Amino acid sequence: MHLNIKWGKERTSFEFEDSLIPLRVLKNFISEWSHLPLESIKLIHSGAVLKDENAPLSSFRLRPNATIQVVGSADNISSPSHGGPTQKSETSTISQIQEQLTSIRSSLVPSLEKFLQTLHISSNPQPTTTVPPNSSTQFPPIQKEYARLSEMLLQSLLTLDAITIDREWEQARQERKIAVKEVQGYLDQLDDTWNSRVR
Repeated sequence: MHLNIKWGKERTSFEFEDSLIPLRVLKNFISEWSHLPLESIKLIHSGAVLKDENAPLSSFRLRPNATIQVVGSADNISSPSHGGPTQKSETSTISQIQEQLTSIRSSLVPSLEKFLQTLHISSNPQPTTTVPPNSSTQFPPIQKEYARLSEMLLQSLLTLDAITIDREWEQARQERKIAVKEVQGYLDQLDDTWNSRVR
């Protein structure tokens, strides 16, 4: 089974003779290739997170040449500074959630709004406007930008989901719930607009 792997801008592929090997074997290969900590790696295929590490690859309905998206971070590698790991508090966790949401609003939302406007214009062309075939004002590849925004929003959801919250931290849990709902709303808006266009 040939599988294509994407991690940010990096690309590679793996070939497995047996589709019955467990998911953890694939994750081990990816960890060695990307140098990401094994515990930080999440694999996504067709919008779903592949979770059961003991399940065979065949159970995930992966077809030959399927593409798997890698999400992971080296941030949780322990640091020797300050004599040990920093003690997390609910306040710092809430700040982490808010910083992630602020980053999404400043870096992703403007691109999303511009793309949705482009979709609207391309779906409703003005009859009086003619654009020469080789004009530099042509829209960028729409499908490629849709895939990029969808991937970035999905990664943002996974990042929020990966934030560790103690059971007693009710406020932090609520903050993450609100953040996830907002980002999911952006993703739904993107998908709904795209699907209404391609129908």
